[in-house]
Amino acid sequence: MLDKHHRYHSDENTAIEMLYRGKDIEKSEFINSEDIQLYNKFSTEFDLNRLKILGEDDFDRINTYNIPQHYKDLDVEEYVKRLVPNAEDQTDKLAHLKRVEMELALYKERNLYSVLQVLIYIVDVLRKNNLVWGVGRGSSVASYVLYLIGIHKVDSLKFNLDIREFLKR
Repeated sequence: MLDKHHRYHSDENTAIEMLYRGKDIEKSEFINSEDIQLYNKFSTEFDLNRLKILGEDDFDRINTYNIPQHYKDLDVEEYVKRLVPNAEDQTDKLAHLKRVEMELALYKERNLYSVLQVLIYIVDVLRKNNLVWGVGRGSSVASYVLYLIGIHKVDSLKFNLDIREFLKR
């Protein structure tokens, strides 16, 4: 939609943000409205990728990652909970488990378990092949689950980083 200053508000980033927040963009007014047609009309002019209206087949492909079946079948909750370090102090152990459960609930609410399965696979491949990856950057370091999986090396629980900096509402 164009405002009085001819700025376009619904764009590719809006669709990405909707996906990030777990919105069903197939049923969204954004995707099924004239906004997407208007966006596509101007996308060429601004050298942006065109958007398309997604059908059910597209959503099935989006969630089908080319990873070994073992990772697709992986119980993410069980896997991550096994990664919680043992602590001599039971209160400390419970704090770690509580944080993991809270984060996993946020990932599950946003339908991101399949992404976690892919990330677990990637880290396993990196480790198996002795490849080096970064220590972490940006808001992802606020996730203790990603720390446990090995995506980054910042203990967000130790530094009291808020997961909501990464998984925003």
